Amino acid sequence: MNDMFSTKLKSVLLVSIILGGFFLLLELRTGSASFSIIVMIYAFIGNVVYGIPVSFLSDFATKKIGKNRFIFASLIYSVFGFLSFILLGELGIFAVICSLLFFLSEEWQRMRKHNRGLKPAKKMIVTNTLSTVILFSLALFGSMLVSGPLFEKHTNESYLIPKGYEGEVRVVYNVKDAPSPEKSEDYDVYRINEKGYTLSPLPEREGIINNQYFYIDSEGHKEKIDDTCINIGGTDGIQMDDYEYYSFYFTVTNTHCGETFSENVDPTIPRGLSLEAIINEEGLEKPKY
Repeated sequence: MNDMFSTKLKSVLLVSIILGGFFLLLELRTGSASFSIIVMIYAFIGNVVYGIPVSFLSDFATKKIGKNRFIFASLIYSVFGFLSFILLGELGIFAVICSLLFFLSEEWQRMRKHNRGLKPAKKMIVTNTLSTVILFSLALFGSMLVSGPLFEKHTNESYLIPKGYEGEVRVVYNVKDAPSPEKSEDYDVYRINEKGYTLSPLPEREGIINNQYFYIDSEGHKEKIDDTCINIGGTDGIQMDDYEYYSFYFTVTNTHCGETFSENVDPTIPRGLSLEAIINEEGLEKPKY
C-alpha cells in the first residue's frame, strides 16, 4: 500500500511540474514566474484531492481485467477528467490534461515495474495508443464544448472619453437609476464625463476583455485610441446599505503611450476618483428602491 501511494505521489509531482513548467515557458517573455508557481500549487492540490482517488479507483476496477486493462484504465481517467468540469467549470479542460498526464505517469511506472525486459507487441502498442488518443480527445472536446460559452464571453464595451483627457477612467455598475448605455452593434457605449467616470444600471460584464477606446471632441468627432495608450487596471466593489456597486477601471494617456505604459502605469498620471469617491459624488450612499 505504501509503495502504491508512493507511486501515485510521484505522479502528482510529475504532473504538477510539467504543467507548471509549461506555463513558465509561456511567461518567460514577461520575466515573471508567479503564475506558473500558482498553477503548480493548484495542480498539486487537485491531483492529490481528485487524481489520487481516481487512480485508486482505476486500479481496483481494472485489477481483474487482462490484456484490455490499459484501455479500461484510460477510459476511467478520461471520464473522470471530463466530469471535473462540474466542479471546475472552464478549468475542467486543464483537469483533462492533468488526468492524461497522471494516467501516462502511472502506466509508465507500472511498465517499468512489471515489464522489465519485455517489449509489448506492436499491435498492442498501436491499439493502446489509439484508444488513449481517442478517449482523451473526446474528453477534451467535451470539456471545451461544455465550457465553450464561458470562454466565448466578451466584455464588448466602447468608451467615449473627452478629447485630451488623461488619467484613470471608471465605469460604476449596478446603479439603479443610471441611464442605460447606447448600443453600437454588439457593444455597450459609455460616455465618460469630464471627471473620468460614468454610471451604468447594468451588472459588470464578465469574460475576455474586448473593449474599444475613443477620444471624442465637443462636435462628436471620434478618434480611436491605440492600445498602447491604455493600461487595464481591474475591478473593485463596495457594499452599502445592502446594495453592492462594482466598477471597472483603466488608465488612458496621450503623452506616455507605449508597451511600458500598457503594462505599468506611469505614477505621474492622475489617479482619478475612487469608487467610494464617485458614490459620494453622486449621492449613492442611500440608493432608492
